[in-house]
Amino acid sequence: MKHVIVGSILLCALLGASSGWTGDKPQAIEIPVRKQGGIEYVSGGSTDAEKKAMHKVANRYPMQLVFTGPDPTRELEGVKITVIDLRGDRIIDAVSAGPWFYFNPPSGRYTMKAQYAGESVERTVDLVGRRYIVLEFHFDGG
Repeated sequence: MKHVIVGSILLCALLGASSGWTGDKPQAIEIPVRKQGGIEYVSGGSTDAEKKAMHKVANRYPMQLVFTGPDPTRELEGVKITVIDLRGDRIIDAVSAGPWFYFNPPSGRYTMKAQYAGESVERTVDLVGRRYIVLEFHFDGG
């Protein structure tokens, strides 16, 4: 009987390991890095695991956009982002996968246009050196 119990425990452990289940501990995830116009960006933060993953990579991205709506308990995703450089070139045209959108452009002046549910918000900032800029884009109708 003792061998049956030990064998059952080992089988459960093996099945759990092969399925990715780790008990009560949440799985660590990686946020996919995307690239447009030579600029890398990441987006996410809708789940606790995504929030942790975004926090881990935040120091690589000096421009950090945060999307909020009238309901603080609702995480916004699906925000359309357009980033335009000083010359007027679109360097990023993307849709957010969560309430956070980080990117790493070189120093310069950038205009970020965010659209959500028919509402647009725009910000222009100068990124100089190793400075980090966090911009909130609030949508009243989101």
